[in-house]
Amino acid sequence: MAPLSRRVDGEQGVTVGQGRFTVSRKASAAMRLAAVVAVLVTSSALAQGTPAAQAKPPASKPAAAKPAEGAAGTPSTVIVRCTDDCTVKIDGKSGVRQAANNWEFKDVQPGQRRVDATGGFLNRSLYGGFADIPAGMKVQVQIDGSKRLTITERTPLGQEKEVKPATGEPSMLTVRCPKQCSVSIDGLRKGAANSQVVAVRDLPPGEHDIEVKFVLGTKMVRTKLNIPAASEVFATATEGGISITNTKPLAK
Repeated sequence: MAPLSRRVDGEQGVTVGQGRFTVSRKASAAMRLAAVVAVLVTSSALAQGTPAAQAKPPASKPAAAKPAEGAAGTPSTVIVRCTDDCTVKIDGKSGVRQAANNWEFKDVQPGQRRVDATGGFLNRSLYGGFADIPAGMKVQVQIDGSKRLTITERTPLGQEKEVKPATGEPSMLTVRCPKQCSVSIDGLRKGAANSQVVAVRDLPPGEHDIEVKFVLGTKMVRTKLNIPAASEVFATATEGGISITNTKPLAK
């Protein structure tokens, strides 16, 4: 941009862009040239401005870990639990009944497998659909009262924890909920379906799967509790989880 000059009160003003510099009309040509150069430098800096800081790319989230799976094509062992007494078949084949509500199936091929379960009142259908069975795993499957199937645990075959049967007299477990709930132990529903206090007697000592489902809403919480022998155990279940609040020797 060419400099524009005008006289103001005996001085010469030089304006370039948004910059302005004044020099005396008596100044030498060299001084006036220096003033113009200074204005040009200032104007150029103002026009360009300070470069905006580049925004940092968002931190990449680590990829979700894939569920464990054994060697491709290796058969799996599947344990199916129901909330009531049930009969279960996988791909039309029966397994081994371990308890009234618990079935074990060995050498189950990985992939989509058909699971059918019946039981309860009038031997009604509890579930009919498919489950995606991983290869080379011991798979724990839960069928709830809403005809939903959930894989709750998967362990590579050969890496299962050796569970030593606990010895001692049976115990009593009391589960309290802040609102109506249903309680299942090792997949079998216990006590009244809609209650805030569920007491389970004659519970063998050892580790048990505890599941609490709240009547109002769809929230469900699960945990494992280690029940000591000959004890009365008190637990509280909220939507945040299940915890033991007190344990004392069982009164005789």
